[in-house]
Amino acid sequence: MTFLRFITLTLIAWTATATADTVSVTGLDNNGNSIGEYVIGGQTYWWLCIEPGPPALSNQTITAQTLSFQDGWTVQNTERNTNIYQADPSFYASIVPKQVAVMEYVLDTYLPWNTLAGASGIFTEQSGDYHNFSNNDPFYNAMFAVQNFLSETEGKPPKSDFTNMSDYLDYYAGLGDATDNARSAIFQSILSDVAAKDAAGFFATYTAQHGYFTVNTYAPLNDPNNWQDGLVLGSFAPVPEPGSALLMASFGLTWLIRRRRIG
Repeated sequence: MTFLRFITLTLIAWTATATADTVSVTGLDNNGNSIGEYVIGGQTYWWLCIEPGPPALSNQTITAQTLSFQDGWTVQNTERNTNIYQADPSFYASIVPKQVAVMEYVLDTYLPWNTLAGASGIFTEQSGDYHNFSNNDPFYNAMFAVQNFLSETEGKPPKSDFTNMSDYLDYYAGLGDATDNARSAIFQSILSDVAAKDAAGFFATYTAQHGYFTVNTYAPLNDPNNWQDGLVLGSFAPVPEPGSALLMASFGLTWLIRRRRIG
C-alpha cells in the first residue's frame, strides 16, 4: 500500500468517527494580543487576532470551535453575528465571500510562505518567543502588518468596496523606529495593492493559495469566556471547504505529505 493511500484511508476512517468541531486550545509563551502560537488538538499553529477581546491565552487551555475562514468570520461574538449578519442574511451571499477572498489574498501574498514557512509548511520554525516580536524581522513584520489589515477589516461595517481604504488605521505609522516603519510600509503596500486589484475586479475569482481556519469562542461580547478569536495559518496548500474535524485532519495530511516530499 502506498504511503498516500494509507494516509488517505486513515483520514477517512478517522473523520467518520471524530467529533465535528470542538478542540482544545492552549496558548504559548505570553503571546500578547495580536499574534502568537496556539496548540490546537496537539498541533502547534501560528495565529493572528481577528477580534479584540480578553488577552490571548498564556499557558492556559480552553475549549473552542474550529471553523473555516468564511464560516468563522461572522461568529466572533453573538452581538456581531446577530446585529450585523443575521440582521441582513444577504451579507452571507455577497459581502462575506468577497471580504474573505480579499483577506486570503493578503495572507497569501504578504506573508513569506515560500521563504519562511519552513519544512513544516506552517511557520513553526519561526520563534514563538514573544520577546522577539518587536524585532525588525521579515516574519514578524509581515505578521503584524497583515494582522493590522485583518483587524481593521473586522472593525469596519461589512465592506464590499476595497477601492478606497482611507478609513483603515495604520497602527505603525509615525512611531519613528525601523521596525514600525517596516511594518507601516508593508501595510501601506497592502492597501495600495488591494485597492488596485479590487478596481480591476480581481477578487471575484480569487482562490486561496494556502489553508486558513478560525478558532472561535462564540459568546456575548463582554462574556469573560469570549476570548479573542484567531485566524490560524493552517497549511502550506489549500484544503477543501470542510467540516471542522475533516479540516483539522486535512491539515495533518497536508503536513505529512509535504514532509515526505521534502525528506
